[in-house]
Amino acid sequence: MQTRNRNRRSGCRPAAAAALGMAVLLVAVAWATVLSGGPIPSPMPPTPGVSFASVPATGPTSSPSQGPVPTFAPEATPAPSYPLVNSCNPKSVRGAVPVAVSAGGKAGSFVLHVPILMYHRIVPFAEAGDSIHGLVVPPETFAAQLDALQSAGWHTITMATLANDLQANVKPPERTFVITIDDGWDDGYTYALPILVQHGFVATYFVIAGRIDRPGFLTSAHLRALVAAGDEIGDHTMDHVDLAVQPAAKLTSEIDAAAARIAQVTGHWPESFAYPSGIVDSQVATAVAACQELRIAVIEEPLAPGKPGATAEPRIGVLVALETWANRFVVPRIRVTPNTTPARLEAALFPLRKG
Repeated sequence: MQTRNRNRRSGCRPAAAAALGMAVLLVAVAWATVLSGGPIPSPMPPTPGVSFASVPATGPTSSPSQGPVPTFAPEATPAPSYPLVNSCNPKSVRGAVPVAVSAGGKAGSFVLHVPILMYHRIVPFAEAGDSIHGLVVPPETFAAQLDALQSAGWHTITMATLANDLQANVKPPERTFVITIDDGWDDGYTYALPILVQHGFVATYFVIAGRIDRPGFLTSAHLRALVAAGDEIGDHTMDHVDLAVQPAAKLTSEIDAAAARIAQVTGHWPESFAYPSGIVDSQVATAVAACQELRIAVIEEPLAPGKPGATAEPRIGVLVALETWANRFVVPRIRVTPNTTPARLEAALFPLRKG
C-alpha cells in the first residue's frame, strides 16, 4: 500500500516505477562490482582516483577489518584486450610510461644500508587456505610490527626509490627501510593496504603476472589503486617457475612478458624484480639485467656470512645487507614470519639504522 501511495504522489505509473526500479538495481550491481575489486576490464592510464577516507584504525591489539579501503572512480570506457608481449621494450606496450634510465650508476665504494623486509601473505590463518604457515602473517601481527617500526622512527621507500638512490649516490634519511610483499595475493590489497596507509608506509608488491585477475589474487583494479597510493608493482615472473632450469627463450619470456603485462595493466613499467623462491645464478641475473627497465632485483634470503654484500651480526643473529650498484641484482632481504615479534624485528633493523 505504501508503494502504491508513493507512486500516486510522484505521478509514476506502476510500469514506469518498475522500470525505474530495475534501472536503479542494475546501476547498484555495477557499482558493487567495481567497489568490491572484482574482475573488470583493464584500461590504460590515466589511473583512477583513490580515496582513503575510510581507512580503519588498527594497532597491536586491534583486528583490521577486511574489505577494500580505496574507492574507484567509474571508468568511462572499457579497455581493449591486449595480446601478450614478450618484450621489455616500452614501445611494445601502448601508453606505458617507460622508466627513466640514466647513463648508469657508480660501481665504486658507495654503499647503502637499507633493510628490505620480505612478506608473502597478510591474512588471518583461517583464510590462508593451504599456504605455508611461515609465510602467513596475520593482519594484527603485521600492524603491530609496523607500529613498532613507526614508533622507533622508521619510514619506507620502494625498491624503485632504492635503485634511484643507488644510481645517484644519494643516501636516504636515517631509519629508511623497504617493505616487499610477494606473489600478488589479494590480501595484499584487502588487509595489507589499509595498514600501510594508516602508518603512512608504502610497499613494493612483487606480482606473478600470470595470476593477475585470477580468483584469490590481485585484480587489475587493485594494482592501479596500489600505484595511485604510492606503492610499486614489481616483476615476479609470469608463472613463478625456477628460472635457473629454464631454456633461454623461456627464461626471457618469464621475465620480459611479465614486465610487459604489468605495464599493460598499470601503465608503468616495473623497475624491480624478485626471483621465484630466491633462486638465481649468473645466467638468470644476466637475463634480468638485459631487461633494461628492471634496475634492481632481490633474493629470498640474506646472503651467507663471508659472501660479498653481507656481514654477520652475532648479537641478534641477522645479516647486515650492504646495497651497492654492483650487487643491485642480488639484493638480500629479511624474511618476516608470524613468529617475528615487533621487538625482534626492530632489533634486526637496528644495525642498519644509519641509512
